[in-house]
Amino acid sequence: MKIPLTGLPLAAACLAGLVASCSGPPPAGGHPAAAPPATGRATSQAGALTDQAGTLTGHLYGVGGPAPGAPRPWPGTVTLTGPGVRRDIQVSADGHFSVLVPAGTYTVAGRSPRYGSGAGVCRATGPATVTAGHRTRADVRCQLK
Repeated sequence: MKIPLTGLPLAAACLAGLVASCSGPPPAGGHPAAAPPATGRATSQAGALTDQAGTLTGHLYGVGGPAPGAPRPWPGTVTLTGPGVRRDIQVSADGHFSVLVPAGTYTVAGRSPRYGSGAGVCRATGPATVTAGHRTRADVRCQLK
């Protein structure tokens, strides 16, 4: 089973709840304890544990060029820059990225070997504001001429 890195805090919380409910005596009433709810904790690049985190997700696209010029998913790297965080996220072959980050406002930029030989920088349309416990989408578009 493959667990994405963004799911590790949730998986750890679920596993801890399962172990706790299976290892101790059942509470009064005979029902095992439920797993504790996920807290949305994330570790920043500096290693500091934060209680307020959300998910930043999106795609890296190539846009424009010959007709029809529709967005095409590209592989590459997306860089997030925000409050005490600068992270490079590897984008999958289908252009998708997803990462758990502390709540805050982030600048999202990307690079792809298919755009400017990997030297060109592509940007999201604006800053992405991540809210604790929520998913925020920020697509990065590389504009072709």
